Amino acid sequence: MANDPSTVSPDTPARLAESGRLADVVAPDSPARAELADAARRYARPLQVRVTGRAGSGRATFARALHERLSVAATSDTGGDDADLWMHVLTGPPRAHDRDMLARSPTDRTIVVLNKSDTHRDPVVAAEVAARCAEQIDQAVIPVSALLARATVTDDELGFLRELARTGEEMPAMAGAFLSAGPDDERVMRAALMRRLDRTGIEIALELLAAHPDVTDTTMLDRELWRRSGIDEVIAPITERVGRVRQWRLVELRTRLETIAARGHDRDAVEPLLAQLAETEATRWPAA
Repeated sequence: MANDPSTVSPDTPARLAESGRLADVVAPDSPARAELADAARRYARPLQVRVTGRAGSGRATFARALHERLSVAATSDTGGDDADLWMHVLTGPPRAHDRDMLARSPTDRTIVVLNKSDTHRDPVVAAEVAARCAEQIDQAVIPVSALLARATVTDDELGFLRELARTGEEMPAMAGAFLSAGPDDERVMRAALMRRLDRTGIEIALELLAAHPDVTDTTMLDRELWRRSGIDEVIAPITERVGRVRQWRLVELRTRLETIAARGHDRDAVEPLLAQLAETEATRWPAA
């Protein structure tokens, strides 16, 4: 039996969509049932993040870091029709192309990060660069290193790094000096570490292992690289925007219901839902 939408509270359309029961307001054989089910799926889909940035900014690596470390569905592909949030990736002062992309993104649902913050070596310097970027675009900028966020080491690499730390080797000013140091059979290992951790990641590893020479679990080093990456600093800005995401999803849900009602399918069931959504919008987001 179909539910009577006229007897439920204003929040019910959203709750029905979240639970996958929105289509139950109409009979099983209703032409509107499939459209209502699809509208519910779109409303209840996981948070979608579109990562933007200039070529070479590391946006694809950052998108993967969001997925792997924060379990956020993120894509760096063009399009973004399903995006709830936009995250724009800078690597230095914003250029014209950055400004153009930011202008096309919704201000209330856009977060900006300064990627490759590890290249500044000192977190204080990275924070200062991010602050200068923020002044230029009048928006907060979070320094992060997607490379460090995704970094993992193997048992063999950990053993190699422990030995370097034990002998007091430090990361030289020139990366080439690190790559060419040691016997030939080490160079493949050194190159792999440089490619995946870069110089800052190697410095962090050597620092940690010098202080804790008994570390034998790669997890501890991975977690320290993750912590210093700054990726967790985007959690709060994402959380702060969840309310706005919900608002826009309700707008989309209302638009879908209006389309269904306009086709004349079960209007007596769909129109009360529209009235309830209108009441929700008027109560929670009154016109300025």
